[in-house]
Amino acid sequence: MSGSPPPPPGSQPYQPVARTDGAAIAALVLAIASFVICPVIPAIVALVVASTARRNIAASGGAVQGLGLCQAATVVAWVNIGLFVGGALLAALVLMAR
Repeated sequence: MSGSPPPPPGSQPYQPVARTDGAAIAALVLAIASFVICPVIPAIVALVVASTARRNIAASGGAVQGLGLCQAATVVAWVNIGLFVGGALLAALVLMAR
Protein backbone atom coordinates (compact mmCIF):
# COMPACT_ATOMS: atom_id res chain seq x y z
CA MET A 1 0.00 0.00 0.00
CA SER A 2 1.19 3.48 -0.82
CA GLY A 3 -0.32 5.06 2.27
CA SER A 4 -2.33 7.74 0.46
CA PRO A 5 -6.02 7.30 -0.26
CA PRO A 6 -7.25 7.38 -3.86
CA PRO A 7 -8.69 10.68 -5.10
CA PRO A 8 -12.44 11.15 -4.66
CA PRO A 9 -14.56 10.18 -7.66
CA GLY A 10 -14.76 12.93 -10.30
CA SER A 11 -11.63 14.76 -9.14
CA GLN A 12 -8.40 15.12 -11.04
CA PRO A 13 -5.31 13.35 -9.74
CA TYR A 14 -2.44 15.57 -8.61
CA GLN A 15 -0.29 16.79 -11.48
CA PRO A 16 3.21 17.91 -10.52
CA VAL A 17 4.03 21.41 -11.73
CA ALA A 18 7.12 21.71 -13.90
CA ARG A 19 9.60 24.22 -12.56
CA THR A 20 11.31 26.89 -14.64
CA ASP A 21 15.05 26.53 -15.11
CA GLY A 22 16.95 29.19 -13.16
CA ALA A 23 19.55 29.51 -15.90
CA ALA A 24 16.83 30.43 -18.39
CA ILE A 25 15.67 33.22 -16.10
CA ALA A 26 19.25 34.38 -15.57
CA ALA A 27 19.87 34.41 -19.33
CA LEU A 28 16.88 36.67 -19.93
CA VAL A 29 17.89 39.00 -17.08
CA LEU A 30 21.42 39.23 -18.50
CA ALA A 31 20.12 39.90 -22.02
CA ILE A 32 17.88 42.71 -20.79
CA ALA A 33 20.66 44.08 -18.58
CA SER A 34 22.91 44.26 -21.63
CA PHE A 35 20.79 47.19 -22.84
CA VAL A 36 21.32 49.05 -19.56
CA ILE A 37 24.77 48.18 -18.25
CA CYS A 38 27.18 47.26 -21.01
CA PRO A 39 26.07 46.25 -24.48
CA VAL A 40 28.30 43.33 -25.34
CA ILE A 41 29.61 41.41 -22.33
CA PRO A 42 26.27 40.61 -20.63
CA ALA A 43 24.78 39.76 -24.03
CA ILE A 44 27.52 37.21 -24.75
CA VAL A 45 27.18 35.75 -21.25
CA ALA A 46 23.40 35.56 -21.82
CA LEU A 47 23.95 33.54 -25.00
CA VAL A 48 26.18 31.07 -23.14
CA VAL A 49 23.78 30.77 -20.19
CA ALA A 50 20.78 30.33 -22.53
CA SER A 51 22.59 27.52 -24.33
CA THR A 52 23.31 25.80 -21.01
CA ALA A 53 19.69 26.23 -19.93
CA ARG A 54 18.48 24.69 -23.22
CA ARG A 55 20.62 21.61 -22.57
CA ASN A 56 19.34 21.35 -18.98
CA ILE A 57 15.73 21.64 -20.12
CA ALA A 58 16.17 19.02 -22.84
CA ALA A 59 17.86 16.63 -20.41
CA SER A 60 15.07 17.01 -17.82
CA GLY A 61 12.55 15.09 -19.90
CA GLY A 62 9.81 17.67 -19.39
CA ALA A 63 10.35 18.21 -15.66
CA VAL A 64 11.90 21.64 -16.27
CA GLN A 65 10.48 24.42 -18.44
CA GLY A 66 11.87 27.67 -19.82
CA LEU A 67 12.55 27.22 -23.54
CA GLY A 68 10.59 30.39 -24.27
CA LEU A 69 12.78 32.35 -21.87
CA CYS A 70 15.89 30.91 -23.55
CA GLN A 71 14.62 31.92 -26.97
CA ALA A 72 13.73 35.43 -25.77
CA ALA A 73 17.14 35.82 -24.15
CA THR A 74 18.86 34.69 -27.35
CA VAL A 75 16.88 37.11 -29.52
CA VAL A 76 17.40 40.07 -27.17
CA ALA A 77 21.13 39.34 -26.85
CA TRP A 78 21.66 39.06 -30.62
CA VAL A 79 19.64 42.23 -31.27
CA ASN A 80 21.77 44.08 -28.75
CA ILE A 81 25.00 42.75 -30.25
CA GLY A 82 23.76 43.71 -33.72
CA LEU A 83 22.88 47.22 -32.59
CA PHE A 84 26.30 47.59 -30.97
CA VAL A 85 28.15 46.39 -34.07
CA GLY A 86 26.00 48.60 -36.31
CA GLY A 87 26.63 51.60 -34.09
CA ALA A 88 30.36 50.91 -34.02
CA LEU A 89 30.48 50.64 -37.82
CA LEU A 90 28.48 53.84 -38.19
CA ALA A 91 30.81 55.63 -35.76
CA ALA A 92 33.84 54.35 -37.69
CA LEU A 93 32.37 55.57 -40.98
CA VAL A 94 31.64 58.99 -39.51
CA LEU A 95 35.17 59.26 -38.14
CA MET A 96 36.68 58.17 -41.47
CA ALA A 97 34.65 60.75 -43.37
CA ARG A 98 36.22 63.59 -41.43
